[in-house]
Amino acid sequence: MAKRNKLGIGLDIGSRSIQLAVLHAKRGSVCVERLASKQLPHDAIVEGAILDSQAVCTSIADLLKENQIKNREIAMSVGGRRVLIKRVTTDEMSDEELRGTIAYEARSNLPFDINEVSLDYAKLPQDADTGRMEVLLVAAKNEVVSDAVDHLRWAGGQAAILDAEPFALQAALTEAGYFDEQGIVAALQIGFQATEVTLFANGVYETNRSINVGGKTYVEGLIHELGIPFERAAAILAIRERGSDEDEVLARVAHMVSEKVAEQIERSFPEYFGFGAESPTTHLVLCGGGAHLPMLEEALRTRFGIDIAIADPFRRFEINEKTVNADTVSECAPDFTAAVGLALRVLDENHTGFNLLLPQDRPGHHRGKNAGLGTVLPIMGFSVLLFGIVMVYLSQENTLGTLTSKLNTVREEANLYRDKITLVEELSRKRADIAARMDVVAQLDRNRFARIQLLQIVNQALPELTWITEVQEAPTPRGAGAKLIGVTSNNLKVSQFMSNLLQSEAIGGVDLLVSEQAEIGPVNVTRFTLQLQMNQLGLAPPPPPPKEDLLKRGAQAIREKRAVEDELKAQAAK
Repeated sequence: MAKRNKLGIGLDIGSRSIQLAVLHAKRGSVCVERLASKQLPHDAIVEGAILDSQAVCTSIADLLKENQIKNREIAMSVGGRRVLIKRVTTDEMSDEELRGTIAYEARSNLPFDINEVSLDYAKLPQDADTGRMEVLLVAAKNEVVSDAVDHLRWAGGQAAILDAEPFALQAALTEAGYFDEQGIVAALQIGFQATEVTLFANGVYETNRSINVGGKTYVEGLIHELGIPFERAAAILAIRERGSDEDEVLARVAHMVSEKVAEQIERSFPEYFGFGAESPTTHLVLCGGGAHLPMLEEALRTRFGIDIAIADPFRRFEINEKTVNADTVSECAPDFTAAVGLALRVLDENHTGFNLLLPQDRPGHHRGKNAGLGTVLPIMGFSVLLFGIVMVYLSQENTLGTLTSKLNTVREEANLYRDKITLVEELSRKRADIAARMDVVAQLDRNRFARIQLLQIVNQALPELTWITEVQEAPTPRGAGAKLIGVTSNNLKVSQFMSNLLQSEAIGGVDLLVSEQAEIGPVNVTRFTLQLQMNQLGLAPPPPPPKEDLLKRGAQAIREKRAVEDELKAQAAK
């Protein structure tokens, strides 16, 4: 299994807290040496993007210092929409052939320029009878990778592995025995801002989705029901003892959010959940800081009728009671699932995983030092000088003969230039005009799917009990865009709709123009009008081709031709 007497350090950076796990491999087993966590300020990290770098770096530095971690290799992860995992089917080939064609497969299957991403790949278990093979491609934008590495480096750490979060969960749950039985197991990494759902078939990664529901949804529900500040609502969710009124409101909010999580899981994976599923899920494991959210476990069990477990990644490990608090292990075990999996990735190379670090950021990427330079350098310098003299002599002899031939050719062609300058200038002007027209066609072609994309984005972002009655293209102060006119049950749905729209990279901004109460029959509704900025709906006219002075161009061409002749004569004279 793991290498003996080796430390594995995993650092899981979430939107509300950072978890650190230090594992020690010895005598074929694993011992938990240290567990620690730090809370982050509200909105320090939003949707994986670090907005408060100072707070994040300070928290990481404090964790490393308090746990005496210095000059150690640390494994981290990226998850959610910041990482893309793609299953690719191709012809069966050797590892060497696959290395040669992986760039082509990446260009064909990734929605990014291959030069803008850091990627890794691995072959999946193959079926020898089909003659086909499956490969997992994992990629993240270069700026996402650099951002993670830079913040760890600024805090005094050294990155060894940057894995995709689903494979950190796979390593932790495999070691804990959650994949011992055959079947489909779903792992829910429940964070503060989102929930990552990953499915494993017989212990092997199958697929994953990101759901925009997490602990923050509970907090927002308490704020709406009780009219209290964010920090107070978060405290009510975290404490064990509450007032009767708070318990009642929390129960109502928890029931609503839990049902929403279960519904979105079923809608995202209809082939694995719900009635008539083709490959029904057998177990569901709750991981992350939201694993103990009120009523969530009960709602999932009622909805799906399958075994639900709270993840305990330590249940097969030894615990160093001198350095690890027993209460942390028992109460916060699911919080450390990803951190434990990352630490295992350092300990055990047999766990399936990827490394998205850029080559220059990986450990061991250093230029070697040459021994005996003081002795070798003079000899090398003399040899290079002698070789250079010989090569210059041979080159000059060859150049002289070539220049003489070129000079005669240039003299023969010079007389033709005068008559052809006008023709060349006319053809250049026509080519520029055609290129400008082709640019307009290309822009139209790139934008032809913009309206379909807009409707798809609106459909995916639409909350329950919300309908769109009219979509109009309309310019905004910041560029091209559209107006959405619709009706919903309350203003909270409008706010949720706007938040969902802003999660799309194609939407540059959302403004609320109208929100008013109305009645449809006996029902009170809210009518609203939203203004969306979506630059892809607009098409800027191409700039007119610059007008050129043909006489000046002709004179310049003649001067350049004479300069070439003079230079050739001078070189031939030498």
